[in-house]
Amino acid sequence: MNLQDSYDRVAQEYTNHIYGELAHKPFDRKMLDWLIEKVDKNGAICDMGCGPGQIVRYLYEHGAAVRGIDLSAGMVAQARQLNPDIDFQQGDMLSLSDVPDTTFGGIAAFYSIIHIPRPQVTDALRELKRVLRPGGVLLMSFHIGSEIRHFDEWWGEQVNVDFIFFEVAEMKANIQSAGLVLEEVIQRDPYPDVEVATQRAYIFAHKPN
Repeated sequence: MNLQDSYDRVAQEYTNHIYGELAHKPFDRKMLDWLIEKVDKNGAICDMGCGPGQIVRYLYEHGAAVRGIDLSAGMVAQARQLNPDIDFQQGDMLSLSDVPDTTFGGIAAFYSIIHIPRPQVTDALRELKRVLRPGGVLLMSFHIGSEIRHFDEWWGEQVNVDFIFFEVAEMKANIQSAGLVLEEVIQRDPYPDVEVATQRAYIFAHKPN
């Protein structure tokens, strides 16, 4: 069983648990507001690893042109059902074969890099850079650390999922190796009773003009 199969299996329960999360995460909403401001009129924002579409919904409701992409067909189906006015497609952030160069003005990648094995992270970031327009902005978030948490079972379903934590310095180096320009790095503590109790990092970077 691979990552795509695993997320297909939990798509409904994931949606039930996660879709309303932004209501309880003011810091995340502020980061998305800032992303909209940074992208400005430079094109649409892609929610990369969009799941059921809660991030892309927020961006859309706050005036951004948007698209959602997710590896899981089950997640894309959930997102389309909940957000019929937004365009979603299936895609792999390591190889976005259906996305032309310089398509997006911005990318929000919230906890999608955490499923990319360490040796492939720079490759994934290079692919995100490819689909960004010159000056396009990437906002990514991840759990801080060096551990890998493996799930064989998730919400009652058999899965095979690794949640990979990254040190901030490690991810900064990956971003720079991919040819992106680092802008800001922000860390926060977890919201009690809202999310898994891990330290979180948010990084803004952009594609050179």
